[in-house]
Amino acid sequence: MILRKPIVVILSILCVITTSCLEVAKEISNWTQIEDMDSIDGQTHLLSDDGIKIFLPKTFKKYASVEYLALLDSMIPNNKDLEIERTRFRHIREMEGNHYVFFDNSINSTYTINTVPYTPISRQDAKFILGMIRQNQDMVADATDLKFTKITAKHNDNGKAQVFKAIFKLENQKLQQQAFQHAYFISSNKKTVLINLMAPFEVNFDPFLEKMIL
Repeated sequence: MILRKPIVVILSILCVITTSCLEVAKEISNWTQIEDMDSIDGQTHLLSDDGIKIFLPKTFKKYASVEYLALLDSMIPNNKDLEIERTRFRHIREMEGNHYVFFDNSINSTYTINTVPYTPISRQDAKFILGMIRQNQDMVADATDLKFTKITAKHNDNGKAQVFKAIFKLENQKLQQQAFQHAYFISSNKKTVLINLMAPFEVNFDPFLEKMIL
C-alpha cells in the first residue's frame, strides 16, 4: 500500500456533499446525453498551476473559492448543511496541492478537481479507496437523512494511466430527493488528480475525462 496521507485525508471528506445537489433539475443539459465522442460539445480549461488541461461541458463555469462559498449561501437554506459543505471545502483548500471548482447552474452540478502528490493506483489501492469512501459514507449517513448506494466501482490500468472510478446514488428519503456522486482517481504522467462530480442524475462523464491531458 503506497497511498500517501494527503490522499487519505481527502478520501475522508469525499462523501460530504451539499443538499443543494439533491434538488431535481428542471431541465437536462445536452452534455448528459452523450452518445459518442464526436458529439461532445465542451470547453478546455487550463489549470495553469499544474499544467493540466480538463475538458468540461460549456455550461460549467469556474468559481473562485469566495465565489463558491457565496453560491452556497444563496442555495442552501439549512445552516447545518451549509456548515458541512463549508467544512469539506475548507479541508480541500488546506490539502497539499491545488483545488479547482466548477459549477453548472442549469442542472445544479458541481465538479471539483484536486491535484495531489503522485501516487500510482494498484487494484489493491482501489479496494482501499472504496473501503475508505464507504466507511465515511456510513458516518455521514448516521448523522444525516442520506442513504448511499453503490452503482459501480472499477479500476483500470493500461500501462500509461491508472484510473479508479466509483459512482454512488445518494437519497434523502425524507425529502424524496436524490443525487449521484461520480468519483475518479487518476494517475498518469507522474501526476495524480481526484475528481468529484455531483449531479442530480447518473451521467456518462468518461468521454470528457478521455479528453483531459495530465
